[in-house]
Amino acid sequence: MITPLKEKLFVNGYQHPCYTVKDKTFYSKPLAIKYCTEVGWEWPTFQVWKHSQKFTKPKKTFEESLKTQCELISDTCDKVRLFYSGGRDSGLILDRMLKYNGKLDEIAVYRRYPGKIDNTTNEWDRFNLLPVLKNILKTYNRNIPIKFYDILPEHWNYYSKNLDTLMHGHFTNLGFFRNNVHTIAEIFPEILENNFVNILGECRPDVTKDKKFYWTDLAFNVAHNDPNTIFFFVDQRNTDLTVNMAYAIHELQKKNQYTERNMKNYLNFPKNGTRLDNDWTTEVFHLNNLHKRWIIEKKDILVIANALQTPIGEESYINYVNFYEQFEKDYKKFFTNGSIYIEWVGSISEMHELVD
Repeated sequence: MITPLKEKLFVNGYQHPCYTVKDKTFYSKPLAIKYCTEVGWEWPTFQVWKHSQKFTKPKKTFEESLKTQCELISDTCDKVRLFYSGGRDSGLILDRMLKYNGKLDEIAVYRRYPGKIDNTTNEWDRFNLLPVLKNILKTYNRNIPIKFYDILPEHWNYYSKNLDTLMHGHFTNLGFFRNNVHTIAEIFPEILENNFVNILGECRPDVTKDKKFYWTDLAFNVAHNDPNTIFFFVDQRNTDLTVNMAYAIHELQKKNQYTERNMKNYLNFPKNGTRLDNDWTTEVFHLNNLHKRWIIEKKDILVIANALQTPIGEESYINYVNFYEQFEKDYKKFFTNGSIYIEWVGSISEMHELVD
């Protein structure tokens, strides 16, 4: 039912974000911090690009660098699979791959059902995204297979009983019943066939007041261990794309107008007319960043509620809680305020500099 992936699978030519601890390289945050504890190492080093650099403002615009990225992926990958959520990040990638006639062989969707199958737990069903996606494809006159990879109660239950050995690839950020492409590949190993490359939409850089930029590992959804993946917006072969985004963030910060939503509007990330055009999971907590105090976002509440409707889901939930409690005790310093229920403490990458 589940075939564990025991090693990272790479895309040739792409610089994959990683952790280093003493003499070893890791693509899993849990494995990196476990090794830190074993060897008495203070903290894992997080690396995205090979070395720090200084960047002038690119001659290419953000839009031109998007086109370059679509061409780069199309020219270097045999088969291309986009993991699409309906949000604005994957929505931008989809729109531009279609607009610039990029190679796109599959659009993948995964849904989480820890207790029972329904049509309210997952954003995809809740906001009726299938006709939305079909309409986007129709607009560009493209016929691309849409495939669903559903994580069912028996899958979650199996993971919940084997987190001590399978959690290294299964954890993303720490909400209950979260997953990543690594999980999908263990349940559906056929996605590893035919030289498919998996395209993900995370993440944006952070920009300091003195025009330095870097990434945190949490902004990648801690998905570095995912097999055969490219983070579309973070590719050392096309630095213009990241650097243009960093300059846009800097410009908004100078005007005291920076939010992630404003940045996406500024750079013309498309909207699809659903509530996912805004971050619906945290929109209720719009004052003083209150949502930062809670790991239980709307999507977590919904999947927990789904789990608790059936005996198998309730058992999985209890197993997760027990595992989290012990994991927090063993690795307390790696969690914000020592609490696994708040979040990992983020690791930051090498620093780069904007010089214009």
